[in-house]
Amino acid sequence: MVNIARRRALGEFLRKHRELASEPVTRKQGRKRRTPGLRREEVAQMAEISFAWYARLEQGKEATPSGAALGRIADVLRLALAERTYLFHMTERVDPDHASRFADDVVRNTIASCVSSISCPAYVLDKYWTLLFWNAELEKLFSLWLGGVERNLLRHMFVDPNARTFVVDWELRARQLLAQFRDDFGKHFDDPKMLELVHGLSKDSDFFRRIWEDQQVLFRDGNLKSYNHPQLGSLTFSQTTFLAVSEPGLKLIILTPLS
Repeated sequence: MVNIARRRALGEFLRKHRELASEPVTRKQGRKRRTPGLRREEVAQMAEISFAWYARLEQGKEATPSGAALGRIADVLRLALAERTYLFHMTERVDPDHASRFADDVVRNTIASCVSSISCPAYVLDKYWTLLFWNAELEKLFSLWLGGVERNLLRHMFVDPNARTFVVDWELRARQLLAQFRDDFGKHFDDPKMLELVHGLSKDSDFFRRIWEDQQVLFRDGNLKSYNHPQLGSLTFSQTTFLAVSEPGLKLIILTPLS
């Protein structure tokens, strides 16, 4: 639930950008306006929402905007990418039209190069915990994972039988991993792809389904991670996780060897 201070901040943000927005092209030229920018009713009409509902948003009153409705408001107000992202963060909603800048080839190549330059096992996950980038050191460590068909960390952990022997204290680690994922899930619970991921895991793993019902939540931690590697033997790492500033859904994970 968006608290009172957040609702007020959201209302002030919308009001200011409405006042800065361009007049609709259908407005007759030469007609003098009493107020700058767009009127509330104009925003509501162009965003295909009710005037009363939009007014409540600007007044900081209780309202439950959908991602689709917020997207239309952002389009009407012609918000820049950073402003649009701020709007969705303020309302704790998922932008249905979000286009990740990491889809750009130049950006992807830059990130891949950075990950490759790290001397320890390192990899990048998206908000669905699917592997996007990794380095050669990770290939040596997670050869069982990367040699299989699964690129999603959760599906590897709960569906791939190799994970049960590779990960030390697999059941404890699996419970911790799922509690950490729920924190991300809560930020994107209205994302259809996120719901599809959970549904598929619940269908394919009885253990996942039982543990998911426990409703446990943890922040991603820096605890020690131990593995039984088929060639390299017992290995222990300290895990460090970084979040991208402009793309909070992406995580860079670095495993520093301790043994």
